[in-house]
Amino acid sequence: MYMKLNWRKSPGYSYNTLLTIIFVFAGLFTNAQANLPQWGNFSAEEISMKECSFDKEAEAIILLDEGNSTYDDDFRLITQRRIRVKILNKRGLDWANISIPFYSKDDFESVQKIEAVTYNFEQGNNSTFTQLDKKTIYKVKKDAYYSMMKFAMPAIKEGSIIEYRYEISTKRFSEPDDWEFQYDIPVAKSSYLLEVPPTAEFTYQIQKKQSLPIIVKPIPGEGKVYYEMNFIPALRFEPYMDAARDYVQKVTFQLAGVADRQGHKVDVNITWRSLAIDLMTQKYFGSQLDKDLKADDLMNLVKAETSDFEKIKTIYEYVKKNIIWNGYDGKYANDGLKAVLDRKKGSAGELNLLMINLLKTAGIVTYPVLVAERDFGKIDTLYPFVDRFNKVVALADVDGKQYILDATQENCPVGLTPYPLLNTRGFLVDKKIYNLIRIAPGNKSYKNVITVNGMVDSKGSLTAEAYVKSYDYARQIRLDAVKRDKRRFINENFEKPYEGLAIDSFLVVTPESDSIPLEQNVRYKQQLNESGGFIFFNANLFTGLEKNPFSSSVRFTNVNFGFPYDVTLEEKIKLPEGVKVDLPKDKTLVSGDNNIQAVRQVSFENGELKVLIRFVQKTTLVNVNAYNEMKGFYKNMTDMLNEPIVLKLPN
Repeated sequence: MYMKLNWRKSPGYSYNTLLTIIFVFAGLFTNAQANLPQWGNFSAEEISMKECSFDKEAEAIILLDEGNSTYDDDFRLITQRRIRVKILNKRGLDWANISIPFYSKDDFESVQKIEAVTYNFEQGNNSTFTQLDKKTIYKVKKDAYYSMMKFAMPAIKEGSIIEYRYEISTKRFSEPDDWEFQYDIPVAKSSYLLEVPPTAEFTYQIQKKQSLPIIVKPIPGEGKVYYEMNFIPALRFEPYMDAARDYVQKVTFQLAGVADRQGHKVDVNITWRSLAIDLMTQKYFGSQLDKDLKADDLMNLVKAETSDFEKIKTIYEYVKKNIIWNGYDGKYANDGLKAVLDRKKGSAGELNLLMINLLKTAGIVTYPVLVAERDFGKIDTLYPFVDRFNKVVALADVDGKQYILDATQENCPVGLTPYPLLNTRGFLVDKKIYNLIRIAPGNKSYKNVITVNGMVDSKGSLTAEAYVKSYDYARQIRLDAVKRDKRRFINENFEKPYEGLAIDSFLVVTPESDSIPLEQNVRYKQQLNESGGFIFFNANLFTGLEKNPFSSSVRFTNVNFGFPYDVTLEEKIKLPEGVKVDLPKDKTLVSGDNNIQAVRQVSFENGELKVLIRFVQKTTLVNVNAYNEMKGFYKNMTDMLNEPIVLKLPN
């Protein structure tokens, strides 16, 4: 056995340590075995536990998560799993509804040998146990690829301990899935034992917080390695967080080599160069990009365009409008691009590989780029784990400018980098100029310009009309939201955040071209708050800055805004004659690094109240170590913007 260890900090966040180790098992060690509790045997501490000592907010705790993976003589991967959960309070009862996901396409994986028991403990250590009726287990198809075995544990109440186990097996050889030690409830103990066949070589990568220790123990003589972590707090949702998988404590595996029949090692994509060459020669990836798809009608339209930029737009819009995205990601065209073009439907990988083919046919220099969207998780830039990418997109190079295109982004025009890719890295796939690239918003931002005109009557009722023009990322995101659910969009952006506001009419003007902003027009009434004969008018309307999103005292993840922000609000409000106005002072707040600025200016002249609010944020990614500073700035900013203008109306 040999192993290569490389301890290093993970790029992008400082608290995570990655360990990359390559093992080739040759039976050089003697046997060792972990000491884990037996099925149905519980400690006094587990029985009496009322709360989790290392995560007191928890509604439930995973007492044990045990996995054991091995390969049989046919190189099928067989994993045995056992999970033990304690329900701490009523909020944790949902953890008794069990779902076991598996890859069901072509029956590649199957789940069997499910057993489950609920244990309840009464005073005096009297206990009852209720076994799961296997007739209540059922299968649910999640999508074309995955299904779930589901069941509800019986006799559940606060204080119950549930324990279940099952076996999952593959039809043929497969890499082990990631082993995750962490969930959104705490875990007391998580262990994984992997046996690797002697003809295979895997790399594994450990991602963990520095303060949480891990046991990694090769087992002599058996070609196995054992992993264990203990007392792992929950990883919960945080505003503007990166993908949870970027922070979850886990170990990831990838095949690095196999032995041929003569016992010689054959490497499997251990460098970015080898991955690029492999992909560009694969039947369902690179080999599809130069095929003649006989798209003559489209090419005639393209030839009529006088610039390469317009040719790109023509092909991009053609694929978006004529080929339906089936909702799945993907990196390959498993049925071939001709089949995708004929059936006019496909995955993200199929749509984008088709677009690359058509762009190349039109003479546009275009490359496939493997990407990992922000909510999918970061890639490891030092090792080519292809499974860390969830789709392929196109990169077109024209006149020194590069355009990243994703045909699944319906409302994203050419020139606007798709926002799910912002602050990520992609892998440009080419035999010669393969490269890791950083994907950023460039000079684009989330930009809203808001204009409000209205009047307040003698009873403190505001009648007004607001015009909102949304540009760049605000345009795309709001167009997506309106088309998805217009009523919800109106409620979340124009009603819900504002007490007493009632909308009379709402109009969206869909832009006819990419260069025109999305226009929203809203007419509304709002009864202003009154106390002691004074009216309180909050001028902070429709900015999205009404509430500080960073309220937690503790932050575990980086803050990823994705894009810069540029928000301007101008208001002109007519007030009743004889009103007295107490104006707050004009203020400008600037962050310590000068990357965030907020301005509020208020004036009153000739019976008209004028308000200007401006928010500009250049930073798009904030390290977790700077969280408290940013949290404090946002608190001061929202307090300033929400400071009311006090009106004393005439009697």
